[in-house]
Amino acid sequence: INLNFEDGGTPKIPDGKPPRFPKKPTIHQDGDILVMECMLEANPVPEIIWYQGTKVILDTSRIRMVKKATGKDTYLLRLEISNPTKQDGGNYRCNACNSFGESNANIALNFQGGDEGAGFAPSFIEKPKIIPNETGTLITMRCKCTAKPKPVVTWYKGTKAVQESSKIKMRMIEHEDTYEILLEIQDPIGPDSGTYRCHVQNEYGESNANLNLNIEAEPEPEGDPPTFVEKPRIRSEQSGKLVIMECTVSANPKPDIVWYHEGKLLTQSTKISWKMEEKGKDLYYIRLELKDPGKMDSGLYKCNIKNPSGELNANLTLNIEIVPVIKEIPKVITITKKKTIVIECRVMSVFEPKCIWMKENTAVKEDSRHSVRIEELKEGEYSVKLEMSNCTIEDKGTYKLIAKNEKGEAQSQTVTITEIPTGTAPVIKEKLKSVTLTESKEVEFRVTLSTTDKTTKITWTRNSQTLTNNKDVSLSFDGQVAKMTISKVTKELTGTIKVIVANEFGQDESTAELVLEEQEEKKKKVEEKKKVEEKKKVEEKKKEEKKEEVKETKVEELKVTERRKSSITQKEEIVKIQEAKRKSSKAENGPEEVVETKVEQKSKVEKKEEIVQKKKVLKTEAKDAKKNGVAKKK
Repeated sequence: INLNFEDGGTPKIPDGKPPRFPKKPTIHQDGDILVMECMLEANPVPEIIWYQGTKVILDTSRIRMVKKATGKDTYLLRLEISNPTKQDGGNYRCNACNSFGESNANIALNFQGGDEGAGFAPSFIEKPKIIPNETGTLITMRCKCTAKPKPVVTWYKGTKAVQESSKIKMRMIEHEDTYEILLEIQDPIGPDSGTYRCHVQNEYGESNANLNLNIEAEPEPEGDPPTFVEKPRIRSEQSGKLVIMECTVSANPKPDIVWYHEGKLLTQSTKISWKMEEKGKDLYYIRLELKDPGKMDSGLYKCNIKNPSGELNANLTLNIEIVPVIKEIPKVITITKKKTIVIECRVMSVFEPKCIWMKENTAVKEDSRHSVRIEELKEGEYSVKLEMSNCTIEDKGTYKLIAKNEKGEAQSQTVTITEIPTGTAPVIKEKLKSVTLTESKEVEFRVTLSTTDKTTKITWTRNSQTLTNNKDVSLSFDGQVAKMTISKVTKELTGTIKVIVANEFGQDESTAELVLEEQEEKKKKVEEKKKVEEKKKVEEKKKEEKKEEVKETKVEELKVTERRKSSITQKEEIVKIQEAKRKSSKAENGPEEVVETKVEQKSKVEKKEEIVQKKKVLKTEAKDAKKNGVAKKK
């Protein structure tokens, strides 16, 4: 192994710790709310996912998940179920994961009582009995209990669980919901004496029955019972073609050995054989050889080592590596809130397999959005997950899992991703409202979102400057209602109040005005002054327009006067010409005098009209002069 350290040869130790549940989870009832609690240690803060069976649990109106820091790197995790029903029963799992690892806490939730035909906890209905046979070669311990469903039975001697052997047999006789439980000891001896306990348990509860067995001890034989000098072990040779199970014991006298596989007595053959060699005084080396092991050879092997002074069992579990097996089609789990898709597949394999997820014909590479997690569910069974976060349309397609080990590989059936979870931007349902109030009063601004989401980011501003919690301003958000409270309003805190609600999918905002009453009055006065000035300007403009109209009227009247003067002059010339003609014709004809008189009269009338028109013009000029004089005095 080559270790290469950079930066002066000092390895960098990451600052953190993987998630760990230091205490057993608890369940309790708080009114109509069922509460499951787990204590967690982790650094950095882990991501928490609750499961019911294999189903991811999400926040609803009935179900609420809480994560509360209780100290440095410690957290209290709670799952609260309001008004629980039978459908809420089952196995729950709290998964905590950070960059240093992950851990799980398991909780079984069972409901008692209910409908007719429901089960009940075990209960002993008779006093336990110890019954020897006539010859004393068999002792039977008998207990009788009722239970529904059938209970699981465990016998203990002291604190140690009793195992079946050639000497000890266990039986249970069933009569509907009544069970007769028997423990039989063949050829009992003094060491078999002690306190025995029969433990019965089902999903509704458990019960215990105690029995004291006293056997008069016969004279102890000379010698020592078998004891291990070296711990039993399994090793392989010839590249796995030969499996050896071995142990060394101390015993006096020499013991007898019997081998079992999965409870069945073994006999020697060309495939399997064993021997016992004496290695020194009272030391014996025991060795079993298994050639060309296969899948059927896996399981529990037991060597019973016995002499007159006692007996000993060596238990060894043999796991034979086989090709991985995938029994079920992968499951697709969509977490809409996180825009995440998880594909899970279960693999049967003795040891952890190497796993590759394929999209169409291309291997999915792990990156910031794609991660592969392999979790051992139980011995020989693994959960393999492909988690894709912030999914896009490019993640649509057909996926399958390839699981490999040294013996071969297995491929899962394909699953197709056709829909990508999309999130929505927050929407403000109830907007901000403007407020006018006196100084030093308290004021509260609030908005209500259309949906509840505690991950929504809330930002408050005043005149574009961000507000934070301080002695004057208090901010709060419960997932749906965002509040901003000012304890004492001052002039410095007035202005335009804005709230911005945002998440990764978008944002919404609302604005309102915060105004002091004094400022409102000043604002009104300024507006009134503006109105007066505007009115004055309009009146002055009207006066100017009237002056222009008067000037235009004078010009028109002068033009009319000039035209009339010109017309009169022309008429006078015509009259003169006519007079000249008359004079010349007078001499010739006397009657022309009458015509001349009429022309003169007509000329007088026209002059009169001209004088009247001039008077009108003079009157108009006098009026204008009078108005101008009054205006100057003002």
